[in-house]
Amino acid sequence: LWSRKSSLQYPEVNDSELPIITLVVPAWNEELSIISKLDSLSTQEYPRSKIEVIVIDSNSSDGTVGLVDAWISANSEKFPKIKIIKMERRMGKTTAINQAFSSADGTSDVLAMTDVDARLEPRSIRRLGAWFTNPEIGAVGGTPNRCSVVNKTHVSSELSYRGMFTLQRIGESERDSTPFLEGSILGIRRSVFSEGVLDLNCNADDAQLAVATRLSGLRAIQDRDLIFRDSIAPTYAEHRAQKIRRGQGLQRLLWRHRRHWFSRKQGAWGNILGTQAIMHLIVPWLVLIGTVFAILKWCMIIANPVSLGVFVTATLILDSWIFGSWLLFRIGARVPLISLPATFLDSMSALLVSQFKLLSGESLHMWEQGEGARKAMDAMKE
Repeated sequence: LWSRKSSLQYPEVNDSELPIITLVVPAWNEELSIISKLDSLSTQEYPRSKIEVIVIDSNSSDGTVGLVDAWISANSEKFPKIKIIKMERRMGKTTAINQAFSSADGTSDVLAMTDVDARLEPRSIRRLGAWFTNPEIGAVGGTPNRCSVVNKTHVSSELSYRGMFTLQRIGESERDSTPFLEGSILGIRRSVFSEGVLDLNCNADDAQLAVATRLSGLRAIQDRDLIFRDSIAPTYAEHRAQKIRRGQGLQRLLWRHRRHWFSRKQGAWGNILGTQAIMHLIVPWLVLIGTVFAILKWCMIIANPVSLGVFVTATLILDSWIFGSWLLFRIGARVPLISLPATFLDSMSALLVSQFKLLSGESLHMWEQGEGARKAMDAMKE
């Protein structure tokens, strides 16, 4: 219902009204995609006197730095203000973003980022910049158009799940603000950023910036028409690793801001934040408890067969459908009516794993490159 509202009116502006933007491209071992990313960005429409591009490299061990240096030398006319920051050691994406934003030109009004594996639609940067002519807007994120080179069960399930996720983010934006944005394309008003805003030992830097924006008194929104393309990981293992990593970042963020859950001071956004906290932190444990009780019930019935009542029979059928759907999903079977319970259980199990890792002291703010998704994106590029 919230997503059907039209409280967000895109501001049509001319070039003279557009803000000065610093656009950051974080990179680590991106030799597969970095050139196509820079080529793609160079076609974006934005006054070149009003845009600075920073590529920040997290001490890549491949040829990323050399490729970027060569591209800058050969294409200086495409971005008059472009530079590469070479970090001495790898410290995670959040630290890289923090350093790049801190190094932005002092005249920049907006600090933005875009991931190497995301491809932007034409005029995306211009659309992003125009939003900041509205003084109420403090952060803007894009809407994904996810694609895949394979046709597997986890791909179709992820497309369905992400469609629901997008609907939530747009609805939250219309109601007040969304706590979750994606770094594939994201911009914040410079006044939002300062040293200490980002927890450097935590990922989900994009969601951290969205929350910081709302706490500064401005709105953080997802623009339904600011489209980016990226690829769903072609293998289930890579796809699941991404979900677990992202889940942990969001869980840490939500827990750190627990005093704002359902806060009257924060109004509608407090309710949004509290609801997301329940779904990401509490519901996975309720699912685990429910699973344990279901297993115990089956064990008791098998050990002591008795005449089953209507209620117990109904719960056994429900158990079989829910857990059977998840097992069929895990082996890649395509069976009607399994998508909803399978996607839900898969997401809850990923959130549980991320919490277990966090409780054991394993932080996922630095991770290995997902080459499958990079290669898939490269195969789909025009």
